[in-house]
Amino acid sequence: MGVAERKRREFVRREAEILQASLALFDGDEWESVTVDQIATRAEIGKGTVYKHFASKHEIYARLALDFYEDLLAELHRDDVQADPVGALRHSIGVAFGYHLVRPEYRRVTQYCARDDFRRRSSAEVGAAFDDLDQRFLEFMAQRLAPGIEAGVFSDRPPWQLTLGLRATFDGAIALLWGGCVASPNDAEHMTRVFTDYMVAGVMSHQSESVAQCPDAVAATLTSRAAAASES
Repeated sequence: MGVAERKRREFVRREAEILQASLALFDGDEWESVTVDQIATRAEIGKGTVYKHFASKHEIYARLALDFYEDLLAELHRDDVQADPVGALRHSIGVAFGYHLVRPEYRRVTQYCARDDFRRRSSAEVGAAFDDLDQRFLEFMAQRLAPGIEAGVFSDRPPWQLTLGLRATFDGAIALLWGGCVASPNDAEHMTRVFTDYMVAGVMSHQSESVAQCPDAVAATLTSRAAAASES
């Protein structure tokens, strides 16, 4: 192994240690007041070393959230589901629930990074990374929903519309589960089945308002997402 390769590996290892130290600190009640000094102390490095890897704490937040969702997307793609459309959808929802439930330490970071003010204060590069992830999740869900739409099992609507409802319900369910609404693993398993049943029933429903009946702001958002989806 050459000197350049050793330096590269050391850089990657150090960066991973910084992220792990940051995540451990962000999992506490005082997560919003965590400083770069505290992160450096936790990682047993100098403050300047942190800044060699990340320009700011904001950038660390973003990296943790992006890595979390990249790994989730990889997990979803890893499963080659051989099932009927409903079974395949239920399986993917189950994978997503399971992935979140074993990683509660990410709850504050991911919820914070989903906020509009966080996105507005992010660099163009970070914003583009989140937009790219959103698009790839949309493409995955379109592939998962398409067989059911074609078979008449799911609502005959654009996949992006169905995905919005699934995502809203899933995000709310995770907020409840991560927020401590369950007392035991058995409770969590029961609640995820309840949420999954509700999500699948919603996708199969044919009674919903059209985009034209939505408030103007919502209609504008849905229309823009539709255009983005059709161009991909």
